[in-house]
Amino acid sequence: MERRDEFALISYLASRQPSGGPRGSAIERRIRTGIGDDAAIVSARDQFDWVVCCDMMVEDIHFKRNTMKPFDIGYKALASNVSDIAAMGGLPLFYLVSLGVSSGWSEQELGEMYSGMAALAEAFGMKLIGGDTSASPGGLTVSITAMGEVESGRTLLRSQAKPGDLVFLTGTVGDSAAGLGYLLEQDCFPSHVPEAVQPLVERHCRPYPQVQAGRLLASLGIRAALNDISDGLASEAWEIAEASSVRMVLDRQSIPLSVPARVYAESKAQDVLHWALYGGEDYQLIGCLSADEKSEMDRIFREAGLPLYWIGFVEQLAADNQAPQVEMRHSDGSRSALAKKGYNHFKESYGEEA
Repeated sequence: MERRDEFALISYLASRQPSGGPRGSAIERRIRTGIGDDAAIVSARDQFDWVVCCDMMVEDIHFKRNTMKPFDIGYKALASNVSDIAAMGGLPLFYLVSLGVSSGWSEQELGEMYSGMAALAEAFGMKLIGGDTSASPGGLTVSITAMGEVESGRTLLRSQAKPGDLVFLTGTVGDSAAGLGYLLEQDCFPSHVPEAVQPLVERHCRPYPQVQAGRLLASLGIRAALNDISDGLASEAWEIAEASSVRMVLDRQSIPLSVPARVYAESKAQDVLHWALYGGEDYQLIGCLSADEKSEMDRIFREAGLPLYWIGFVEQLAADNQAPQVEMRHSDGSRSALAKKGYNHFKESYGEEA
């Protein structure tokens, strides 16, 4: 990377941010002190709680140059954080970016990465308010801290699932893993992506966080457990089961799988359900709520033009086994334990989560 003064680089990168439209202007008015001082100062609102999260992407761990362009890296780094806020029922507002930059990255590439962040930020009216930069001895590291807010008392927590609840998903799963599978076959990012796999590559490189779905659930003031699909459906179900001390049962036949993912899996002799369970990075939402709320949820999501899939139910743990459990129910009614596993992108195998 051609070196320029650190502060000049920060100014250059910060300049690549959009106005954010009408909502962005309202959010900007809450920034008392932004980029340029020791810390940012933003105003809070009465009867709201802050939602704060942080995610990191590391070159050759979370992405490779033959799987993602700089624009996509920035977009996805922010999307990961926005999805975490969505899973709490929150509204994303501000973000901070810290970079560890190696000599192999040009200023232009970093600018494209910030443009990717800006594209997603503009969709939600978010504002960049600070960060840090440092040289890195190897590879690129992008760390983003995002801030949002949710109405006090309406946060959607993993620990809120109860026996008798139904389990739902806000969209198809396995698409991102399928897209990654295609990209890993290429020696470099393809100049042309075939139409058949274009939706899968899009889902991997530019996933769209389900903020609207999370906000719908939070606005109703009902009890619901929620989690976003970052590490795979199985892993996220396990996190809810452990936090709520329940057994979750997923119906194999009800898990939504897209046509492009099914077709691509068949062409590669792959199990599309394996991608759905363990692939991750779909950034859909999995949740649990009372069966009494099902009809109302169907109506509200339908009127909002959002998909909603019912994929299972929640049971009480047996008296003689209080360990949280996740099971898969098959078409013949039998059940099998669902392992808590996640996909290691660059070892070409599925392994136990740490």
